[in-house]
Amino acid sequence: MEQVWVVKESGEKELFDRQKARNALRRTGMSSKESDAALARLGEKLYDGITTKRIYAELYEIIEGMKPEVSHKFNLKRALFDIGPEGYEFEDFIGRLLSTQGYGSDLRQTLSGKCVNHEVDVVASKNGRTYSIECKFHNQYGTRCRIQTALYVYARFLDLKEGAKKGLCRNVTKPWLITNTKFSEDVIRYAECMDFPLLGWRYPLSEGLETLIDKTRCYPITVIPMSRDVIGRLLSRKIVTVFDIPESAQKLSDISGIPLAKAREVVERAQYAR
Repeated sequence: MEQVWVVKESGEKELFDRQKARNALRRTGMSSKESDAALARLGEKLYDGITTKRIYAELYEIIEGMKPEVSHKFNLKRALFDIGPEGYEFEDFIGRLLSTQGYGSDLRQTLSGKCVNHEVDVVASKNGRTYSIECKFHNQYGTRCRIQTALYVYARFLDLKEGAKKGLCRNVTKPWLITNTKFSEDVIRYAECMDFPLLGWRYPLSEGLETLIDKTRCYPITVIPMSRDVIGRLLSRKIVTVFDIPESAQKLSDISGIPLAKAREVVERAQYAR
């Protein structure tokens, strides 16, 4: 198994990392024995040149067969890409996620800086602090949040800070950059130097976006297997997280227009996640 060459999303090749796959399985809550059994099944399907996307699909199918009640955790990374294709839904999701942490939030606000007006994705407040949040959504796998975004976020914060002194907008304590992917090393160094928070996949270490979602169980609806049409119908009605899904399948069908049979399936899967 370890000698199989895998093609990454970027087109690069690397040897299959059994431990990495095992860690992903264990993160879902599968036992050591269950994870080893899943890897044994996966081993029968591996071949030189297999893509990471294909490996993911094979593992997801294996988990669905073995332990469907934890499949949403394994599906989380791709679910955060599928919440697009635009960034508005991701902003809605972050607003919901922050509310589970006691933040008050306003979405898509126009704030006046000293020099120009700024469209701020989320303005969040807690414990007397207010954050101007940039939600950087990426819909391509392997994309990292780059330094240009961090520079823009901090420059906007400086203009808003000066605007607040002139009474043009509310006082903003700090900027905050949140993404559904990883950050480049330059972004991390810059944010640490300028002392403003980041939240992304596996950052901060052991407190990243995936950890916060698992902790709060505030999963995006896209962890549930659904067609793009069904996802679009739910998102258009502001059903963004599993908490937003009604417990009644009939109610979900009525408000979203999806078939009752599919609504029943979605409601059942949402109960696993929340």
